[in-house]
Amino acid sequence: MSLTEFSYQLFQAYDFYHLNQNHSCKIQLGGTDQLGNLMSGHEFIHKMTGQEVYGLTIPLVASSVLDKLGKTAGNAVWMNRVKTSPFDLYQFFLRQPDSSVEWYLKLFTFLAEVERVMEQQRQEPGKRPAHKRLAAEVTKLVHGNESKRCTNALYHSNLQALEQMSDAELQELFRDAPFHVLLLEPGTTILDACRRAEDIPQGPKGYRMVSEGAVWINHIKTDSPEQVLIPGQHILANGLDCLSSEWAKITSTSSGGSICEWSWDLITSMHCLCTGGRTASWEA
Repeated sequence: MSLTEFSYQLFQAYDFYHLNQNHSCKIQLGGTDQLGNLMSGHEFIHKMTGQEVYGLTIPLVASSVLDKLGKTAGNAVWMNRVKTSPFDLYQFFLRQPDSSVEWYLKLFTFLAEVERVMEQQRQEPGKRPAHKRLAAEVTKLVHGNESKRCTNALYHSNLQALEQMSDAELQELFRDAPFHVLLLEPGTTILDACRRAEDIPQGPKGYRMVSEGAVWINHIKTDSPEQVLIPGQHILANGLDCLSSEWAKITSTSSGGSICEWSWDLITSMHCLCTGGRTASWEA
């Protein structure tokens, strides 16, 4: 045992003693890996005061390869939305392996119909209904009903939900992908938008990608590079559109998409650029 490990037990034992003496704490709760520390505190308090105190351990939440999940392991998820956004929390549970989903549904949700959800999973594993239900239920428990707009916008292609989102929600939802503030000039085409957002390569290759349907605007595949952008169809009511392409998924460090905020006048565009606009993270 290293000096650090040894002294950690001493500090935690004294911490339990301090809580007992100053706040009448008689029980400590921890993961199974904390059993030794809890026992040290129990022994120290009993020798110092003669009191009986108690420790309770619970099973650790581990990854599919039995690695501990937590801040010291570098893979923690937080209930604080600043540390882990609702989108990232949803993604975390959505990406859990099949072997963990049923246990997590029982551990982290209050669902009474876990068996029914798992039966749907067995019947249609490709649609991953259990993963989606787990992610939605946990995100709703932690962040409330407002998180439903985020999940609808991202995973159910609900454009109305995207239009209704506040700036704060957009900043959380679209955190990592490129965000562009662009001037909507008369005659701006889908090809122009994709090139200015750098979602396709320049030259004939980019034109061909759009023509072959390798680009999506607002979750809808497009194959008309010369199509002029139409507000209400290609540009949402809040002035945004979501661009994604196969090329961007391969070459970008983001999730393969970008968000464009279209302005109808140069002054507004310059103001948005100077103030930083909003940030973005989106997956088709």
